[in-house]
Amino acid sequence: MDIIEDGDIMIELFLEFDISVFSVLMLFLILVTMGHRKDTMSYSSRLFRRLIFVNIFMLILEIVSWQFDMKPGRFNWYANYISNMLFAWSAPMISCVWASYIDYRIFGSAERLRSRWFYIQPLLLNTVLIIINLIVPIIFSVSTTNVYARGPFMWLIVLINSIVLAYLCFLAYKNKATIQKEVVFVILLFVFLPAITAGLQVMIYGVFILWPMMAVTLVVTYIFLETTSTSNDYLTGLFSRVRVDEYIDYLLSTNQQFGVIMFDLNDFKKINDTYGHHQGDAALIVFSKALSKVFANEKMVARYAGDEFLVVSNNIEETQLKKYREQLEEVLDHELRTWKESVEIAFSMGYHDCDMTENPSYKILLNEADKKMYIDKRKMKID
Repeated sequence: MDIIEDGDIMIELFLEFDISVFSVLMLFLILVTMGHRKDTMSYSSRLFRRLIFVNIFMLILEIVSWQFDMKPGRFNWYANYISNMLFAWSAPMISCVWASYIDYRIFGSAERLRSRWFYIQPLLLNTVLIIINLIVPIIFSVSTTNVYARGPFMWLIVLINSIVLAYLCFLAYKNKATIQKEVVFVILLFVFLPAITAGLQVMIYGVFILWPMMAVTLVVTYIFLETTSTSNDYLTGLFSRVRVDEYIDYLLSTNQQFGVIMFDLNDFKKINDTYGHHQGDAALIVFSKALSKVFANEKMVARYAGDEFLVVSNNIEETQLKKYREQLEEVLDHELRTWKESVEIAFSMGYHDCDMTENPSYKILLNEADKKMYIDKRKMKID
């Protein structure tokens, strides 16, 4: 009889927190996948793993904290109080780790994170609030009958998290010219989805959807930022050399008419030497964004190697090629003004049309475009 009752209790508990249980399993599977794929070798992935661990901790702690609420007995009262204290104290933790993760995705500097204490200041402030709560129940209280209740200053924890998220939005806006659009997307996702679910959880007492929604956000983040793909360049988000090689081979094998435009940044080494490699990476991102805008209607835009880019195009007349150059210079000038850095980005370009009657090869095609690009580069130096 006791076994049956215990089984019923377990089923009831699972049905009450089934979303949280599935969220924990989902995050655990991501951890297993990352370990299998050796993704934990990067600093970014190390920070992302911490995000997952914090989310799992909060999901489990939320389940535990509700199991002791309103149950009689001194042990249940202490367990209820301690679990809720841990839950309230650690609430800003995920925002702190998230801020560290996004900061690294934007600036790529572990040293910068160390100088900012890995954004633990909100957690330290929250620690002060929890210590005060031990004396005066400003955040939460547990009555003598073991009933949990929110305190009058619970909103301070929400405010602390909101300030962190607002700062991330500010960082994204300030550096929008030099960061991947995927980073902007996940920042907005992390801000709005949890904000909506947090609002619902505050209004509807006893609804447990905030941390499961946070888990969904982390899954999307993993897909967009942490999964490595040979189809896209890790820095610029453009197609990779592997992908463009495959695509050109396909076009040649199917006898389709096309052309290639090769681009190279002039004096790119000077940018790295003068401003540092981080600014050099930012310059590559700025140029890739300009290419994506100008050649949006062409077949493919790719980062070929280093500071070389390749556009697979439809057949282009000489007049159209000149218009493309003018448009690219105009868009690039706008992107640089948005960047608000004193870095100058100039480029050389060379176009070669694929003539199927001459039985062209990939190597010849790229060599011809490359030759014309270097002719353009020498001409610009003379001018």
